[in-house]
Amino acid sequence: MMDAQQKDFLNGAKKTLEQRLGRISWEEFAQKAGIEPRTMKSYRADPDSKHNYREMPSLVRQAIETLLQKPQREVNDASALVGALASLVIRQAKTALVDRQIISGLSQYPGSRTGLSEEDRKAMALVSRAALQSGMADVGGEIHELLSACRQPFSQWLQMPQLLLAGFGATVLIDPDHGIPTSEAQELAEVFGSIASHLEERIFAAYKDALAHFPPESAAEYYTLIREFVVRNPVASAPQLFEIGKKLPPVLWLPVQREFYEPFSASYVDTEIVLCAHCNSLLKPHKNGARLLVCSSRACRNERSTQEGARLPAMQASRVRPEIHQFWVEPGIHELWLHDELKTEGFAVRLYPHQDQVDVAIANDRIGIDLKAYASPETLGLKLKNSIGGLAFYEKKLLVVPDWIVRSQSSYLERLRSSMGENARRLTCCMVSEVPSISRDALHA
Repeated sequence: MMDAQQKDFLNGAKKTLEQRLGRISWEEFAQKAGIEPRTMKSYRADPDSKHNYREMPSLVRQAIETLLQKPQREVNDASALVGALASLVIRQAKTALVDRQIISGLSQYPGSRTGLSEEDRKAMALVSRAALQSGMADVGGEIHELLSACRQPFSQWLQMPQLLLAGFGATVLIDPDHGIPTSEAQELAEVFGSIASHLEERIFAAYKDALAHFPPESAAEYYTLIREFVVRNPVASAPQLFEIGKKLPPVLWLPVQREFYEPFSASYVDTEIVLCAHCNSLLKPHKNGARLLVCSSRACRNERSTQEGARLPAMQASRVRPEIHQFWVEPGIHELWLHDELKTEGFAVRLYPHQDQVDVAIANDRIGIDLKAYASPETLGLKLKNSIGGLAFYEKKLLVVPDWIVRSQSSYLERLRSSMGENARRLTCCMVSEVPSISRDALHA
């Protein structure tokens, strides 16, 4: 085998294996093929480096080919099942939210934008098989029933022992309030799924394209201005939208006006809406009583008691689209609360610096804070094991989780640290309420 062919063969083999197993390191690839990691490194070395390069024997190639021909992991592997299901959720969300098509239970035919693909059918079959093997009713046979189930934690509808032991019990793939894939669904689809359609990238494509026309410093300022406004105003009055529009160039204002906000539906005609005093989200009737109101933002209602705020006619207001609410408002509520508290306590803070490199930066970027609201510490840990993102640019790195999530599960932060691998040493994991004291200690160290 020629040198170039050897390197191409190894790269292609690893890519093929990752389509089934998710992202793996070269060391993990070597171990699965029965090859000593240092030897694998020599097979991948530049042929011009004669002291490092080694030609791969035919027996080694055969061992790798045998590995690739093995069947995919069994359905009792929780990661494979959850990843396939998360990918299905992301694909169906693209159909409904991006393509604006109806989700159909029919099989997809060539040229069709709707219907279930072969990969969708395989994911549904995995769920059906897992449910039946675990002695439960088939929840994977009909796409609408399956997607409805995904609005609940796995512990309530797919109680596979392997899945619960792997830490996925509290994981929800579709936000029950807004019908949008959760952050965990996206992460699981990217790590374990063979198709990682990034819904968030598609939704914000026009907005990011518009920002790209400005110098980096101006783009960063506009990004923070827009995102802070949207998070602080999930429901905005016409005068509020008019005022923010005056501060933005038309090329940036149009995506905000057209893609981020929408008018209330006709069912709200002659209706006065009530906003949450804590986050300005819409207060909605409680499911247990029409006279009781609760905040429509999960992050807010899990932390604070209901308090009525402003009232205004629905026809004179606009609200953020469900996808914007899920990607910006839900995580942003705690981000802004934390930013405001730190500012009140005298810290020099910046919100969404460098176009969301982190959520909050303190003291000229000495401290970087990223807030993650994942129900499963194992899923979040795996994400951070692969990359700590923008936190890498900060001296002190704080990975922050809302208090209510940490308190809802046993040993959340310990499980998170143990799932992060070597990156656990680089980050300080804590609850939102602990950030001020940790930041103060860091600045005085």
